Amino acid sequence: MGASRSSEWGALGTLGRLKNPEYQTTPQAPQNPRTPVAAQGGHPAERQGCTRPLGRGRGSSIHPGQHARLRSKMIWPTFRARWRVAACTSVLAFMQLACAAAPKGPPRVAQAERATPPSAAVSDDGFAAAVRDLLLSDPGSSERAARLTAIETRQMARAATRFKSHSGERGLATVTGALYLIHTGEPVQGVRGPAAVEALASASRELALRGDEGRSVAVYDLLLDGLPQAQRPPIAAHLRAIADWTRDAVVGEGAVAAAGTRERVAVRRRLLEPSPAALSDAVRVTADWIQRAVVLRDDFRRTRVQPAREEGAEAWRAMDVGPMVLASLYLRDADFSGALTALDQAQAHDLMTAERPQFGAALEAVVQERSVAHCSDLLAQLRSMAVRDASRGDDDLDDDRDLFGAAAFAVAGECYRLDPTVPQVAMALGIALGELGMAEATGAVLLAAVRAHPDAGLGSEVLTLSLASMAGEEDAGDADAARRTFQAAQPLLAVLGQKSLAGKVHPSAARLRAAMGEIELREGRIDRARALLSQSAEEERAGSVLLSLSRIDWRDGNPQVALAHLREALASDDAGRDPALRGEILLATSEVTRDVGDAAAARTQLAQALRELIAARNVKSGDLRARVERVLARVLDRFGALQPAQRALERAYAAAPGDKRQAAQTIEILIGQAFVRGDIVTAREGLQRALAADLDGDDLVYFALWVRLLERQLHAAADGSPDRVFASTPEDPGWVATLARFGEGKLRGDDLVSRATTPIQHYEALFYAAMDHRASGDKRGADELLRQVVAGTGVELSEVTLARDMLDPTHGQLGGLPPDVVIP
Repeated sequence: MGASRSSEWGALGTLGRLKNPEYQTTPQAPQNPRTPVAAQGGHPAERQGCTRPLGRGRGSSIHPGQHARLRSKMIWPTFRARWRVAACTSVLAFMQLACAAAPKGPPRVAQAERATPPSAAVSDDGFAAAVRDLLLSDPGSSERAARLTAIETRQMARAATRFKSHSGERGLATVTGALYLIHTGEPVQGVRGPAAVEALASASRELALRGDEGRSVAVYDLLLDGLPQAQRPPIAAHLRAIADWTRDAVVGEGAVAAAGTRERVAVRRRLLEPSPAALSDAVRVTADWIQRAVVLRDDFRRTRVQPAREEGAEAWRAMDVGPMVLASLYLRDADFSGALTALDQAQAHDLMTAERPQFGAALEAVVQERSVAHCSDLLAQLRSMAVRDASRGDDDLDDDRDLFGAAAFAVAGECYRLDPTVPQVAMALGIALGELGMAEATGAVLLAAVRAHPDAGLGSEVLTLSLASMAGEEDAGDADAARRTFQAAQPLLAVLGQKSLAGKVHPSAARLRAAMGEIELREGRIDRARALLSQSAEEERAGSVLLSLSRIDWRDGNPQVALAHLREALASDDAGRDPALRGEILLATSEVTRDVGDAAAARTQLAQALRELIAARNVKSGDLRARVERVLARVLDRFGALQPAQRALERAYAAAPGDKRQAAQTIEILIGQAFVRGDIVTAREGLQRALAADLDGDDLVYFALWVRLLERQLHAAADGSPDRVFASTPEDPGWVATLARFGEGKLRGDDLVSRATTPIQHYEALFYAAMDHRASGDKRGADELLRQVVAGTGVELSEVTLARDMLDPTHGQLGGLPPDVVIP
């Protein structure tokens, strides 16, 4: 659009504004670009003498951490990442198509049957259905008030838990989700309890670190309302400090730039604070900002004197974006009439018509007729503004994208209330719920649409979103939330399991079950994992699933069953496409065969893996090449070829530069192999590499712990690196912090065992207690504990592999390298 502007303000419009980094909570899904108005015969703003300022792009992401040190088999991370990519592509492609096909028809208000009765409390298990029922409740009804209080109470308790687990971004997203559900004037009892106060206090600290004054004010206001009188003075002091900062920040700025600064703070406060005061303040400040920009424009027209550069850029933003901001302050509550009235009162309606005619038309249409068709049109406009798209050249929207996202969430909720069967509405809402800490409600919200439209396209998008939600919850260390997300998807699987859709829905129901089975396996819930993986394998013979089943069978003392599963896995389609997976299967086959006493056959299988992996080293994908090299390193290690194995790990590290997940998996193998061999030099080098790569704090604690345990066993002087890692891990009841205290020598191995609360923690604790025994010279006691680790349910733990190799150092050694193989 900018190409058709006149350049009366010249270079004054070319500088971007200072943009404060924000935490993005809006759904990251692009919509159809608006048709450039310039293509319709020139943009109306050309008559206003403005040049579009060039802004700077901005983005943010949530970087999930791992919650346990798992076996480096590399199949699940790739499987999980592959479907996360699918969720970010196919879902968004679906949204682009679906939003262009909003249903046109008479108004319809959902009469959907409620799954839960209104109550004062909602359990975690009932949360998904309760969110869906809340979204269907009539605005202002007693039903909505009751459901809202229950949901807020539960959501705030979950936020507090997430903050405690040091997941600040996830905790803040959860608080944001809770507050986005509340519309202005609605009851806020759910944000007044002890858990809510704890969550809001944690959110205030997170926002302070981000320098987000507006949202900090909102959270402090809510805290004031929920705290006893005696605890309010410090909060009031924070509010005064922010007011002083805001006042001082505009000193020396021009009238329009100062108004823009105030607008940013007021709008961000409005995002989270559902009070009439926050709304009226934001409306007043935004209207003033727009009016000052219009005055500046009129002065320029009259005098032809260019304003200061910052003034020109801010005036442009105010006239281009201001009317939409003003409207969205009300759309944050799905208050369509209030939005239109505010535009009229601020005399900004003409600017809206000139600058954003499609947005203005969509708003007017939904005010005239509150139908799902008109509501969906407005939703499409808001979503297109909530997500940055460089191809549209819409940098002016950057400062207010979160507001447009919040408005889109509310409008999507109203569209859903009118008709929960519209696919694009349900998908938009499902994506938003995932971003706002309510991923498990996605399945419940999508169910009505899937029942009304049981086709392969929608089914594929829905299951892709469900799979991504499960992976996201596990990445955040919340396996229970992943289970609830999977459980909420069961009705979807029932609908999509009809014969007419067999083989047409991708990912399939079998893949969803396999994903949940892998999560259970990593959590040490082996019976649940076996059931899910077996059901998945019956429906779809996937090599990765059969490989996991073989590990369970081997652990259960059924090597022949394990070998049968491995033979099936080797013949699977995915093993044929994925050389790293095929190498994993051959390596596992060799290990099981060696375990039953057939060393010659085990060597033959290992040699086959070696040849195939060497032949696959030149694959184009860096991700796949890194995986191939890691499996190759493990195969070479089994042949006793230590230097070639080290070179393979170096190549794996170089194949995916900057990828912390890949780096962590490579370094884990490096330090793990060194740990078994008693190679303190290589182990320390691995830890230094992990520190230089700035890996996730949990990974660093495990790696530092392995180095420290090796130092104790070898009675080597500590080099200080593990201590620095442990010291950087804060004191809290979490498991990783407990391991750090063990590494510091503040806890004994027996203390770890007594503090473990999950199967995975229990077997990790047994392993580290065994290392305590080894360091003290009690090899017999250590070996007994290691045997318990190998026999336990932590099949996917790296510690299980380490324990097996330590119990029998020659277990995996199958002689020297084949003489006919050229080793890279």
